[in-house]
Amino acid sequence: MDSYSGLEFDPVDYYNKILKSEVNDKITKQVEDLTKISNIDINKNKSTAKKVYELKNKIDKENSSLKRNKIFRTILIILSVISVISILFGILNIFNKGSELVSGLTIGIGAFVLIVSLLVIFLVLNKNIKNLQSNIEKINKEYSKKYLEALEELSPLKNLFNFKQFVDLVNNSNSVISLDYEVSQKKLLMLKELFDYNSEFNISQSVVDVYSGNIEKNPFLRVLLNNERMKDVTYTGTRVVTWVETYTDSEGHLRTRTESETLVAYYKAPAPFYSTSSLVIYGNEAAPDLCFSRYPSGLDAKDDEDDVEKLVKKNMKKIEKKEYKSIKSGGSFQSLANDDFEALFNATDRNHEVQYRLLFTPLAQQNMIELITKKEPYIDDFSFIKNKKMNYVFSRHSSNNIRFDYLNYTSYFDYKVLKEDYIKNMNEAFTSLYFDVAPILAIPLYQLHEAGVFNPSLEKEEITLYEAEAFINHMDRNLFKHPQTTTDQILKLNKIKSLNNSDLFKVTSYSYVAIPQVEIVPVLCRNGRYYDVSVKWYRYDRLVKDSNVAISKIKEDSKVNNTSDNAFKYRTYRYHNFVSCFLDQDDFTEENDNSFVSNIKNHYNFIK
Repeated sequence: MDSYSGLEFDPVDYYNKILKSEVNDKITKQVEDLTKISNIDINKNKSTAKKVYELKNKIDKENSSLKRNKIFRTILIILSVISVISILFGILNIFNKGSELVSGLTIGIGAFVLIVSLLVIFLVLNKNIKNLQSNIEKINKEYSKKYLEALEELSPLKNLFNFKQFVDLVNNSNSVISLDYEVSQKKLLMLKELFDYNSEFNISQSVVDVYSGNIEKNPFLRVLLNNERMKDVTYTGTRVVTWVETYTDSEGHLRTRTESETLVAYYKAPAPFYSTSSLVIYGNEAAPDLCFSRYPSGLDAKDDEDDVEKLVKKNMKKIEKKEYKSIKSGGSFQSLANDDFEALFNATDRNHEVQYRLLFTPLAQQNMIELITKKEPYIDDFSFIKNKKMNYVFSRHSSNNIRFDYLNYTSYFDYKVLKEDYIKNMNEAFTSLYFDVAPILAIPLYQLHEAGVFNPSLEKEEITLYEAEAFINHMDRNLFKHPQTTTDQILKLNKIKSLNNSDLFKVTSYSYVAIPQVEIVPVLCRNGRYYDVSVKWYRYDRLVKDSNVAISKIKEDSKVNNTSDNAFKYRTYRYHNFVSCFLDQDDFTEENDNSFVSNIKNHYNFIK
C-alpha cells in the first residue's frame, strides 16, 4: 500500500513504512535548500563553532580551577582561625599555670599552621585566584566575540525561517492533510454553516496556537488552548497540645505525667490551575446523527499482548452487562462482533447503532485497534468525541505544545546542531499533527465524503478571532496582566471595529489575586477535648483588565528596509503574516491607523 487511495488504507502502517522516511527526507532537503539560498559558508561556521566550543571548555576548566582554589583558600582561612584560637588557648593555659608541655605544643603547632596557611593564601592562592579571574575575563571576551561571529554567520539562514516551512512540509507530503497559510475564514464558516460548529471557546480557554486546513476534502482546525480550571486545594495547619494526666502505677500509687499530641487540621478551598490542551476540530457529513465518546484505554508502553487481553476481557464484561440491560429495557445498544475493537475503543454511549456500524467497518475497526495498541511514537493517548457532523480529537502528546517554532533558532551558532534540531523538531511537529488526525484517517468512510456547497460571499478578508487570539498570546503577555495578579492569565479577544488599514480589538485578561486567609478548625484530641487549629489558606479573587490592540496584515518575507517611523508612539509586534501594536487603554483613531501603517510599510509590504 503506497498511497491514501482506496478503502484499504492503514494509517499506522502507512506512516511507519512510507510516510515517516519520506517526510524526514523532505525536511532534510528543505533545510539544505534553505542553506543554499542563504549562501552561508558552512565550513567557515564549522571552524568558528569549533573555536566557540574550545573557548567554552577553557572557561569551564578555568572556572573549575578557580572554584578549587577558592575552596582551598576557605579551608586555610578556617585553619588560620582555629590556629589563632589554639595559640590563645596555649597562652591562657600558661597564665593559669597549666601544663607547659601542652601549652608549648598548642602554641607551636598553632603558630606553624597559621604561618603556613597565611603564606599559602597570600603568596599562592590569592595570586592564582587573581590570575584565573583575569584569564576567565579575557577568555570570556574572546568567547563572546567568537559566539557573536558564529551567530552572524548563520543569520542569513535563520532569517529565512518562518511558519510557512511547516505548512509547506505538510502540504508537500504524500498525505490527505493540507494546511492553510493563515486561519481561513472560509474553514470557520464552513464548519459553522455546513456542520453546525459552535466556534466560541469560553472565558476559561484562550487560543495559543491554531492552524486550519483540510483532511481530504473536509475542513479541520487544530487548536492549542491555554485552559484555566478551579480545583480544590487542601491546606493544613498544626497545633501541639499538652496536658497533664493522672494514672496509677504498678504499685498502686497515683502519679502524673505530661502528654502531648500534634493536632492536624485540613481546609479545602478552590484555586485556579492552568494547563494546555490540543484539539482537532473536524467536520464530516458521514453518519450525521451519530454521537459517541471514547477516552484513552489506559494501555501503557510496557503493556504486552497479555495485558491487552486482560483489558479486553475486563471491558467486555461491562459491555455485556450494558447490552443485557439495554435488551431488557428495550434499548438499542448492541455490541459489535469484534470484542477487541468494542473493548478498546469503548464508545458505549453511542446513540445510533446503524450509523455506528456504517462508520466503523471491519477495516476501520482494525485500523483503530492498531492505533490504540501501538507503542510508538505515542501510546493510546487520544480522546475521540463525535457530535453528529462534528468530530473532536484530543491528545496528550500535542497538549505538550509540540509544534515547529521558527523563533527557537535565534540563539543557534553551530550549523550542524541547528540542522539536526531543525530536522528533529520538524519531524516531531509533523508526527504530532499526523497522529492527532490519525483517528479520523482510520475511518475510510470519512475520506469518501466531500464537504457540501459553501457560499463564498460569506467569507471576509480579515484576521480571524482565533488567529488574533493566538497572536496576543505570542506578544509580551505581561502587557495585558492586571498589576495585582498573582496567577497566570487567560486572554480573550473581541473585535471593536475595522479601520482603513487595520482592525482594533479589545483584549480582556482574566486572572486572580491570592488573598491570605485563616480558618479556625476544631480538632478532636485524644484527651477527649476539641481544640481550635489555625489553617492558613488563600482566597482567589477574580481580576479583569481590558487593553486595546490593533492588528494589520503584511506579506511574509518582504522586508523593505530597517528604517522606522519615530513619530509612531506605540510598540509593534510580529506574528506570522500580521503586525500588531499595543495601545493599552488608548483609543485608535484614523490618524493612529495611518501612522501605524506608515511604520509597517518601512519594514514590510502591507496588505489590507
